[in-house]
Amino acid sequence: MLRITTFDSPPLLTLLLEGRLEGPWAAELEKCWKAGLASSAKPRIRVDLTGVTFIDAAGKARLAAMHRKGAEFIAGDCLTKAVVEEITNESRPRE
Repeated sequence: MLRITTFDSPPLLTLLLEGRLEGPWAAELEKCWKAGLASSAKPRIRVDLTGVTFIDAAGKARLAAMHRKGAEFIAGDCLTKAVVEEITNESRPRE
């Protein structure tokens, strides 16, 4: 289960995630993200992952897609920091 809390403080939209980012919850994250984008005029997106306990391949793919669109992440534990580092390194241009 995943809990998503949205904090809209223009120009920053923060999505606070708590629980397991997996399977159908990754799709739910996308819905919340798109709804937030639609309701604000080009907000900066921040995804707070400090309450996330697990990320599967679907969750990781969703975060990577969000990062490519400009989302930034806050990570708390070693596992989440490693996932964020992997995602952000994958989307950097290669030399």
